[in-house]
Amino acid sequence: MAEAKDNEENYKICMNGNCSKCPSYPGDGKEGLYCARGPSKSAVEKRGCNCPECPVWINSGLSGMYYCLGS
Repeated sequence: MAEAKDNEENYKICMNGNCSKCPSYPGDGKEGLYCARGPSKSAVEKRGCNCPECPVWINSGLSGMYYCLGS
């Protein structure tokens, strides 16, 4: 099963334009890397998903979307 690594490099990639700029991003600017860290603690409204455009998603061989929701 494909899995993203929870490390500082992936977090920086995530917060420099993927999770933080996602139309569904529920975080406060600190939360992110949901594909490795699990769903958001905040309410999430589905308004689009940037996961398939993310280098972490691509390089990790992931196939899911809306990791912020846990699905």
